[in-house]
Amino acid sequence: MKIGIKFKLVSFIALLLLIVITLSSFLVLNGIKIYQNKEAENILLNQKDIFEQYLDENFNADSSKNNGKFELVRATLFNKPWLRTIPASIYDTNGNLLSGFKPDGKLNENNEKDIMIKYAIEGKISYKRDDNVLYFYSPIKYKNNTAAILELQYSTKESNNFYNNIKLMFYGTGSLSLIIGIILGFFYLSNFTKDIYTMRNSVKNIENGNFNNIEPLRRRDELGELSKGLIYMSNTIEKNIKELEVEKNILSRAVKKLQKMDKEQKEFIGNVTHEFKTPITAIKAYADVMGMYSNDISLIGNGTESISKECDRLTSMVDKILKLSALERYDFEIEKKEINIKDLIEQICLRMSGKIKKNKLTLDYKVDDINITADPDNLRHIIINLIDNAIKYNKSGGSIKLSCQKNEDTLQINVTDTGIGMSEEHLDKIFEPFYRVEPHRSSKTGGTGLGLALVENLVKKQKGTIKVNSTLSKGTSFSISLPL
Repeated sequence: MKIGIKFKLVSFIALLLLIVITLSSFLVLNGIKIYQNKEAENILLNQKDIFEQYLDENFNADSSKNNGKFELVRATLFNKPWLRTIPASIYDTNGNLLSGFKPDGKLNENNEKDIMIKYAIEGKISYKRDDNVLYFYSPIKYKNNTAAILELQYSTKESNNFYNNIKLMFYGTGSLSLIIGIILGFFYLSNFTKDIYTMRNSVKNIENGNFNNIEPLRRRDELGELSKGLIYMSNTIEKNIKELEVEKNILSRAVKKLQKMDKEQKEFIGNVTHEFKTPITAIKAYADVMGMYSNDISLIGNGTESISKECDRLTSMVDKILKLSALERYDFEIEKKEINIKDLIEQICLRMSGKIKKNKLTLDYKVDDINITADPDNLRHIIINLIDNAIKYNKSGGSIKLSCQKNEDTLQINVTDTGIGMSEEHLDKIFEPFYRVEPHRSSKTGGTGLGLALVENLVKKQKGTIKVNSTLSKGTSFSISLPL
C-alpha cells in the first residue's frame, strides 16, 4: 500500500512531539520527585537534630538511680510545640517504646518497624514509604553513643497530591499540545504537500508532453527554485522536441527527395547509356561507309556533317552527366573570398557574347562596382546558367537584360529575357531536379531539367534566395538576392 508524503510528515511530527513532550514531562516530574524527597529528608534530619540537641540538654546520667541508663524527661519532651508538627516515638536501645506522640492517637503502624529499629540500633538511618507516610528511623547520639532510637512519621500526602496534580497537568497540557501540534502541522504540511503534488503533476505533464500545463510555485525556498527548474526543463524539452520534429520533417522530405532523385538519376543514366549507343553506332557506321567509298565526295561531306552532329550529341550528354554530378557537391566545398561583382559579370558576358550573336540576340547589362564575399565559381555558374536559359528559350531577335545592384544589405541580381515564357502552373516546380516544362521543348534545346535545380542549390549554399516570374509567350525574369 502506497503511503502519501503528507501522512508520513504528519506522523513524523506527531511522533517527534510525543517524544519531546514525554521526555520533558519525565525529566520535570522526576526533578520534582527528587526535590520532594530531598526536602522531606532535610526536614526529618533537621527534626532528628532538634531531638538530639534537646535530649542532650535534658538527659541525666545518674547511674545510681537508673542502673547506668539514660532517663528521658518525658513530661516536658512531648509537650513541646515543635514536636507536635511531626508524629514521633522514642525507643530504648533494646527496641522498647519509651514514649510517643501521634495526632490520630495511633502508634507504630509500620510492619517493618522491628527491622528498621535494629538498623538504627546499629547506628544506621533507614526510610520506608507507605502510601502517604514516610517512616524515618535514626539513632539518637549522646556523647557518641546511641542513647535511644527516634521514629518519625512524615506525612507525604500533600506532596503526593501536589506531584499527582502536576503529573495530571503535564498529561493534560502534553496531550493538548500534541493535538494542537498535529493540527497545526497538518494545516502547514497540507500547503507544503500541495506544492509537492503540484510539482508531481507538472512532472507527469512533462512525461505526457503537456508542456503548457506546468504550474509555477510562488515560493522563496528550495521548492520555488525546484519549480523554476521544472519550468526551464519543460521549456527546454519542448524546444528540443520541436527542433527534433523539424529535423525529422526535413530529414523525411530529404529522404523522399533523395529517393525520387535516385530513381530519376537511375532512369536518366539508363537513358543516357542507351542514347550513347545511338551516336556511337552512327559514327561507326559513317566511318565504315566513308572508308568504303573514299572517292565519293558527297558521301564524305554528308558523313562528316553527321559525325559532327553525333559528336555534339555526345558532348551534350557528357554535360548532362557533369551537371548531375555537380548536384552532389557539399556545403563545405564552398570557398568564399572577396570578389568584384562587376569584373566577374563582364567576364561572363564576354564569354557568352559568341553564343548570343549566333542566336541573333542582344544582351544589355548594368552592374554596380561592388566588392562582395562569395564563392566565385558558384556565382559564375549561377549567372551562366541563367543567361544560358535566357538564350535557349528566347525568340530570334529577342533581348536579355542583366542587372546587379546593392539593395541595403543584399545584392540583387536580375536576369530577364523576352523569350517564350511559361505558364504559372510550372513556376513552383521548375527548381525540382529533372523537371521539364515541356519535354519536347527540352529535347530540342538539350535541357535535362537539372540546370535550375543546380542554380537554386548553389544560391541556397550562398545563404540567398531565388524567385521567378514568367508570362507565357512574353518572357521570364529570375531574381536572386544574396547577403553581403
